[in-house]
Amino acid sequence: MEEYISATKTLCDELEQLHVEEADVSYRSTKAAKLIRKVLTSFRKQICEKGFLNEEDEIHFFKFVKPRVNSYLIFFSVLHEIETEKHMVNEQEFKDCVDKKQRMFRYIMKENPEFVSYYRAGLTHLDRIYFLRGANLSVMSKHSTKQLDDPDFNTSHDTVAANILAFDLFQKHLFPKSKLQPQFTPPAPKLKWTGNKLDLVELIYALQASNALNYGQAELKDICLSFESIFQIKVGDLYRSFHDISNRKKKQIKFVNTLEERLLNKIEELDGFYPDN
Repeated sequence: MEEYISATKTLCDELEQLHVEEADVSYRSTKAAKLIRKVLTSFRKQICEKGFLNEEDEIHFFKFVKPRVNSYLIFFSVLHEIETEKHMVNEQEFKDCVDKKQRMFRYIMKENPEFVSYYRAGLTHLDRIYFLRGANLSVMSKHSTKQLDDPDFNTSHDTVAANILAFDLFQKHLFPKSKLQPQFTPPAPKLKWTGNKLDLVELIYALQASNALNYGQAELKDICLSFESIFQIKVGDLYRSFHDISNRKKKQIKFVNTLEERLLNKIEELDGFYPDN
């Protein structure tokens, strides 16, 4: 599973770099689609040859990894279509074209309302039905006929999941800065990191390595930015700080080990308050 997650991260980095370097949307979309198809072809070949170690890995791949990659393919395909139309039609016709693409996504989701709610809510109890291979015609989406053509690389709903994510990408592209008024949310409690900065860096790397955030797909920079916001601290050069940690002569991992020790002490302390009857 790690190789699929790693390849997906590499692809996302390449797409981000392409976005920065290539201003022409049509060319960018075409090149992006080629990169994505190459990754999907590689994934299919590996899965057909090696399969999965267990059902959990299979579910994770078809619930998160493949839909994420496939969503980019759908998004860039749609983007290429509307950019092509943009140079051939008037303003109203172009608007109609964009509306048509939005209706396409909404139609797919309206055809699968229970699944959309399930997927967006992050539920898991039906994962074996939605994200394991093997045609299950009683639950198969109307938009998942590829499962019948290529049952080794499709499940009943992974394509629908990809369309949900692609719709989000398309909406973000159309409305990069939403004009909607933000909903009121209570202010978050103010927390300030008062420990050693290297301890925080050690924690950031430990969490990223644990795969406990975003199903193992959280980027170091995103974790760092979140921590900076939560704990009101500027980490600075994250990679240089980790280099300093890795160059420690005696004990490289200090803070995480301290956390374990103090948590065990807390458990023992609580056991004293609540002895077994």
